[in-house]
Amino acid sequence: MPSEDRFDIVIYGATGFTGLRCITSYVSSKLFKGITLAVAGRNETKLRQALDKISIETGVNTRDVSIIVASTEDPESLHKMARRARVIVNAVGPYRLHGEAVVKAAVEEGASHVDISGEPAFLEKMQMKFGELAKEKGVYVVGACGWDSIPADLGVNYLKKHFPGDLNHVESFVQLLTGPAGYSFNAGTYQTLVLGISSVMSDKLGQIRRQIMPEKIPRSAIRPPKRGKLWQIDAGELNGGWALPFMGSDKSIVQRSQYYQYVEKQERPVSIETYIRIGSLLWAVLLVVWVSIFSLLCMWTPTRRFLQKYPDLCSFNMFKNAGPTQEQMEQAGFIYWFIGSGYSERKSLNEQHQGQPDKRVVVSCRGPDAGYIATSAMVMSSALAIINDKKTLPKNGGVYTTASAFADTKIYEYLRDFGVTFQVENEAKL
Repeated sequence: MPSEDRFDIVIYGATGFTGLRCITSYVSSKLFKGITLAVAGRNETKLRQALDKISIETGVNTRDVSIIVASTEDPESLHKMARRARVIVNAVGPYRLHGEAVVKAAVEEGASHVDISGEPAFLEKMQMKFGELAKEKGVYVVGACGWDSIPADLGVNYLKKHFPGDLNHVESFVQLLTGPAGYSFNAGTYQTLVLGISSVMSDKLGQIRRQIMPEKIPRSAIRPPKRGKLWQIDAGELNGGWALPFMGSDKSIVQRSQYYQYVEKQERPVSIETYIRIGSLLWAVLLVVWVSIFSLLCMWTPTRRFLQKYPDLCSFNMFKNAGPTQEQMEQAGFIYWFIGSGYSERKSLNEQHQGQPDKRVVVSCRGPDAGYIATSAMVMSSALAIINDKKTLPKNGGVYTTASAFADTKIYEYLRDFGVTFQVENEAKL
């Protein structure tokens, strides 16, 4: 089908929690003027109800938006959907269960594909299986275009661009902000977490990584500091607090981007360690205890089924089938800090620096509700970059990380329009 007969963006899973927010992002921003939209899902009645709901909430008539009926249970319907799209925004997870069929249909039918997956096994498997075909077709498949991991991947990219010298390593810290109404994530995120933990031994990520990243890249002798499972942040950094390892896909995404930038763009790779910042020691300890018990229970089938059946109970309402309320989302936000250490002197790519870093730069990324408002804005901005910024995308199609695909596009401008901002906080000598 000629490109002029395709919709610019097709949101697949438009009746879901994130899918609805994607439609809202589309109608609320002037960035999408002239960009055509269709929505897709398995139930036409629910799709029409979703469009009616958005019309009422926003005051913008979306009732005439085109509808495409498609389901992962019907592969042919996915191919029909893909033939009508320039870019598919895939909001149907967990992706390890439902994502591959959509990617396959998109690539085979010449449509680009973006998603909000935070599942390394799915993301890297898609590169292994469809990287070459996407390159042949000239389409772009870019995963992890939501909060996990746009801030981290583009944050490190932003830090590299603004570091006055050679950046060596980064420590990232994320803090979720909530208001008086509290916050609960949608249970879909919870189900993804359960499946990810329970499948960690069978995902064979090591084999996949050796296949998609076969070249050995240089590593500095100076690595990020070794930290414990729970440690106190220096009072002079980020106003103190407590840190524990971040369980999301940030680190794996950044590592893939660094590999690409070294192999394809001859840029010096950097190392990263990712953490979540908790203000209170009590809450940090409680979170560690919950994660430890939760992870153990995920490994046994009977307890895993119980966890999946009762997300509210088992997560102490951190996750709910109903998701966050509108009030909770409006009060929520996030801050990422990227503490970059490196050398003020630039050396050629083949030269290694000697001694400890002598330069530090701190970059921040701030935005609204991470789970849904920011995530929908991020994935829609990613789709927009593919549509608008063809000249600054990688020369060839393929399966990419966000920084690999969008480093030279206008995505930072698109994100800023939605309130997601990056900036240098401070710069100091060490």
